[in-house]
Amino acid sequence: MIFLPKKHPSVARLKARGISISDGEPGDNALRVVILNLMPQKQEAEEEYYTMMDGAGLDIEIVLAKMSGLTYKTTPQAYMDEFYTDIADIMAAPTHYHGMIISGAPLEHLDYTEVTYWQQLKQVYQWTLTHVGSTLNICWGAFAALKIFFDIDKHWTEEKLFGVYPHIRVRNDVPLVEGLSLEVMVPISRHITMMREELEAQPEITLLIDQEITGPELAMAWGGRHIFANGHMEYAEGRLRFEYERDMAKGVPICVPLNYFIDNDPAKDIKVSWQGTGKQFYHNWLTHYVRH
Repeated sequence: MIFLPKKHPSVARLKARGISISDGEPGDNALRVVILNLMPQKQEAEEEYYTMMDGAGLDIEIVLAKMSGLTYKTTPQAYMDEFYTDIADIMAAPTHYHGMIISGAPLEHLDYTEVTYWQQLKQVYQWTLTHVGSTLNICWGAFAALKIFFDIDKHWTEEKLFGVYPHIRVRNDVPLVEGLSLEVMVPISRHITMMREELEAQPEITLLIDQEITGPELAMAWGGRHIFANGHMEYAEGRLRFEYERDMAKGVPICVPLNYFIDNDPAKDIKVSWQGTGKQFYHNWLTHYVRH
């Protein structure tokens, strides 16, 4: 069962979809997981994580966190004030958390030092090393973590990496990739990548899933204390369609997402080829790294 803050509006909607979710009181044995949600569409991103975590069969208490001192445009401020806690207040308390998700953010075009909350984010990452069992960093969050911990830089790509790409699992002896196929499909939506050799030069980092065009997809450090997922295994079925249609409406140059629509035709249905992988991955993370 996933436990959300009281009166959270996602509860009824996700229950109708068969998700085991509640805004009741979690038991003493529930895993405490913080979601530091940096995505513009907050509630949509949350629900993607809840859907992925549902299959683990564990009691999980969700704590929604926001960077301190920000105002919001794409999500109502009242929603943020009611359901989200400032990360500074979370860090000031002595509570230990079993797991944490640090999401992606539409900040890839900025130098890290130009990000408004960069200094606070550096404090958050240091705090995770002493107060969180396992932190899952996603997309821009993974790039930021690798910069902070290992000084590994992002690299801009000429064209946006956009679509569902086949990736290769390069390890089979690590619980995080248990049950995953040799080839896994992962949604990608970014203009940045990283160099494989820069990850492999760090003895603390273990590369787990790789891709020739988009670069390393999944790696971990310190035995899973930090996990770096550069794609979006959590994406809902229509997420890439939303991004494609949004950019088309704005006149932003954008290609049809690769391997997403049947025959790569936006007039046809979506090929949902990644969600089984995503659910298995989140099951592995929660079972082998967050619960222990």
